[in-house]
Amino acid sequence: MEIKAIQRFLLERGMEYFYAIFVAGYFLLPSASGHRRLYYVLVLPAVLLLWRELADFYRDNVLAGLLLLYAAYMMSTLLWSVDFESGAALEALGYSLCVLSFCYISGYLWIRRARRMDLLAHRATWLAAAAALVSIIAWYFAHPFPVSRLEPLGVMHHQNKAASAYGIFLVLCMHYVFTERGRNHRLLYCALAAVLLSLVVLSQSRTALAGVCVGLLILIGYRALAVAAVGMTAMWALMAANPAVWLKRVGDFSFRPGIWEQVIVNMQDHWWFGYGYLVDPRVYAYDKFFSHAHNGYLASLRDGGLVGLALLLAILAVAFHWAWQLYRRRGERIYLALLLYGMTSIAMDYDRLLLHPKELWLFFWLPVALIMGTYAQRHQAPAVRYPGHDQ
Repeated sequence: MEIKAIQRFLLERGMEYFYAIFVAGYFLLPSASGHRRLYYVLVLPAVLLLWRELADFYRDNVLAGLLLLYAAYMMSTLLWSVDFESGAALEALGYSLCVLSFCYISGYLWIRRARRMDLLAHRATWLAAAAALVSIIAWYFAHPFPVSRLEPLGVMHHQNKAASAYGIFLVLCMHYVFTERGRNHRLLYCALAAVLLSLVVLSQSRTALAGVCVGLLILIGYRALAVAAVGMTAMWALMAANPAVWLKRVGDFSFRPGIWEQVIVNMQDHWWFGYGYLVDPRVYAYDKFFSHAHNGYLASLRDGGLVGLALLLAILAVAFHWAWQLYRRRGERIYLALLLYGMTSIAMDYDRLLLHPKELWLFFWLPVALIMGTYAQRHQAPAVRYPGHDQ
């Protein structure tokens, strides 16, 4: 009886509260370890208690099945991982479970609790913009303005990752600028978008800015070119104003192609099934070691071979097709914009995709999850305006 009472509480209101607290934690909690524990203790057990409801919701959902297959296959590569270690293998399995649970509960809540999740999506843009403003003030109070590279507050510890997480809320914010009713509401989201764009530019993250440009191009068309021009001009001006930054980040910008080439060269004799998920991700190029592949697609190739990469591309192909159908049939551009934002970001940086609660969940897995839940319900006439629904 107690289990049923807990499940009833979660289904009625508890699950979205836990989910909202976790999302807010990206910006409000002071440590990444504390944020991870919040998911493990609060959200994950609740998701596991709702497994029957999630199984019913995703029955015959192709994208949900592909996501499960990708995770299962990548974890099976632990069996032939060249650097196998039991503790690391158990950790990887736990991370995969967390990613799956996050994706499944995100899509479920997006549809089953549409009104409340709509409110959460709006408030999340407010929170992200407020955190961005505080980050800008706090950082430049103690560092040279504007040439020093901004490190945002919150659990996000690297400029590229942090800017990518904030950037997806910039895309969402711009969506609200063009879909909200009332001049005051639109002006509010214009102001929030300006703050978020400022954070992306001041972080000097070319990865995040590239994702923003692609997302906005899908979302608002040619008008995105003006935003891209302003952002790119400002970012390159900031880097040019600091000789040390220019030498380190502009003079050495070509390191990515060399890393990518070396990852591919290293695939000899491991093309089909990869090296296994626990292989050392470091890449030796330009006479030094780089910590990771700087490309999520190549990381899947390295760990899981062509089979792993094909499964990842299958997920993204189905998600892209479904997002396109949501746009074509219902006028909902936001899903396609968010998906391409994430796809662009992992092409510029990052490594493994099945990892503990991090920024990657917000800007890569969340768009996949929202499409996974929304498209499956497209035949039902919405009783309320779903988050991301274009007017």
